[in-house]
Amino acid sequence: MELSNKNSNLHYFRAGQGDPLVFLHGFPDCAVNYKEQIEFFSANGFEVFVPLMPGYHEDDQELDTYQSLKIAEELSTFINSVTDKPINLFGHDWGASAAYGIANLIPEKVAKLITASVPYGPALMSAFLLDGDQQRKSWYMFFFQLEIAEMAVEANDYEYIKRLWREWSPNWSDYESYAQEAINVLSKPGVLTRALKYYRSTFQSGLQSERLNNLQMTFTDKFKMPALYLHGKNDGCIAAELSTGMEDSFENLKKLELDDCGHFLHLEKPKEINQIILDFLNS
Repeated sequence: MELSNKNSNLHYFRAGQGDPLVFLHGFPDCAVNYKEQIEFFSANGFEVFVPLMPGYHEDDQELDTYQSLKIAEELSTFINSVTDKPINLFGHDWGASAAYGIANLIPEKVAKLITASVPYGPALMSAFLLDGDQQRKSWYMFFFQLEIAEMAVEANDYEYIKRLWREWSPNWSDYESYAQEAINVLSKPGVLTRALKYYRSTFQSGLQSERLNNLQMTFTDKFKMPALYLHGKNDGCIAAELSTGMEDSFENLKKLELDDCGHFLHLEKPKEINQIILDFLNS
């Protein structure tokens, strides 16, 4: 696969012909780890786009903030630059958060929405503040606020990143090559710091945009497009039960919890998850 940034503000992979399907990755992950999805969906009638999330390429311009809604704005610009058609959108982890933002910003452009491992709604932020079990799962988020975080993550050949993969998908033994692909990206100049700014911009008001905070408050309508939410029951990062209540924000939402899957469910069981997504897209 070759990266492109033709007519785009971001670098991305592209394959296939047909209805556009965009995949958004999370942390600590990378676009190249969608290789099974690129192959499968480009062979099943879709034009697949997989951008590197903003900040994940060493040549990316620095953003004034890395709030989720800013990331969604950048990706909305990307989507409009690569296709005039309505898209199908899949987001995992931070990609899920960005996908919700895109669906709020340009709802007319999103035909179907699929997200995984990070639910929508106030329950998640409440859990960060009030739920001791989730706070323990989310220890890394709070550690990332510290100035020493970059040094700690880079130490011992990025063992920190490998540990996150092991803890978040505890029943998956074949994570190493995927974790290494993520490390290859995060070790590029400037990328790790920008990836950590996603977390810092979430919790530090001084890194946030008043414009974006005000814009976020205007998103009160339910999502109208058909939506699918996926979560692994063994997710060591975000508890599956935090998706409770998501239905209140969607007119047409289907939720599935996958047995014997952790946080990286689409990589742990690509054949099963790809087929679930394909069936939803064709329904």
